[in-house]
Amino acid sequence: MKKALLLGTCLCVPFFAHADWFEENTPLTQAHQHLLEGDLTSMFDSMVEVWQLDKNKNISDHLNDLLMQALEADCGKGLDSKQFPSWINAVTLRRVNIQSPGRDVYQAIIEASTGKPISAIRLTQWVDKTISSDTSFKEVKASDINDYSPATQDSNNNAHHYIQRYNLNNALSVGLYRLDITASDQESWSTWIILGKQKARQSVRWASKDHWKVEKNALLNKYCPLPKLGVTVYDYVKDDYKPIWKHSYDSDYPTSLPIDSLPPNNYVMAISMTQQRWQGPLILENSQVISKTYTVPNKEK
Repeated sequence: MKKALLLGTCLCVPFFAHADWFEENTPLTQAHQHLLEGDLTSMFDSMVEVWQLDKNKNISDHLNDLLMQALEADCGKGLDSKQFPSWINAVTLRRVNIQSPGRDVYQAIIEASTGKPISAIRLTQWVDKTISSDTSFKEVKASDINDYSPATQDSNNNAHHYIQRYNLNNALSVGLYRLDITASDQESWSTWIILGKQKARQSVRWASKDHWKVEKNALLNKYCPLPKLGVTVYDYVKDDYKPIWKHSYDSDYPTSLPIDSLPPNNYVMAISMTQQRWQGPLILENSQVISKTYTVPNKEK
């Protein structure tokens, strides 16, 4: 494993101009050393320190390369050894890009399942920078959480489920973030999150008016869950769009709506491709969504 990491790092991570840079004892060189030794938790801690000390774009690209290399080892499970406290069951941070005709929408969504009531969930970019003022926080039913989120798999019937949503002007940038969750009794938990920039290994695009195509852009990471394709049909009900049919697939992806019993009407059809990794117990997801109007015409008699 160490030899494989060493070879991958030499191929993927740019070498700095100074020949003796690796002999220096800095957080950056420590991050490299920990990666070569397979100590991903210490590598992550060193990367957090580098992000806190330096905002140089060259360093940013360099750190992103290091993170992408580390993910090839175990999809991020080893990046953080600290587990959730007993009152937190599961947390997912999802970056969403919704692509509709003529418009792109970006969101950051935190889903949490907890054993006691929560008063706040907050995501900030280093240093204490608010990512958006257009935000909402609410407690929801488990059925309102994403279909394949760990929160929906929680066997505790007394669990609480929450969604914190940020509407963004642009996609979240590469960098260091802080996630804070505060319970109603003022007990809190927080963690550093490093968000990277990686090419989607699979993506979706429209192939025709009512068909889509799944494109493979890179080999899948064998340690990560298979990308999930989601298909959802929305109807406009009581001044809001409500899902009336949805299903997700992790293989044998359909390329058209696999139902033919919708009544005649104008709907919105959304196709999502979600790719998942970990940062210790925390789940990080990137979700691409394409949406458009879908019309079911009246059948001629």
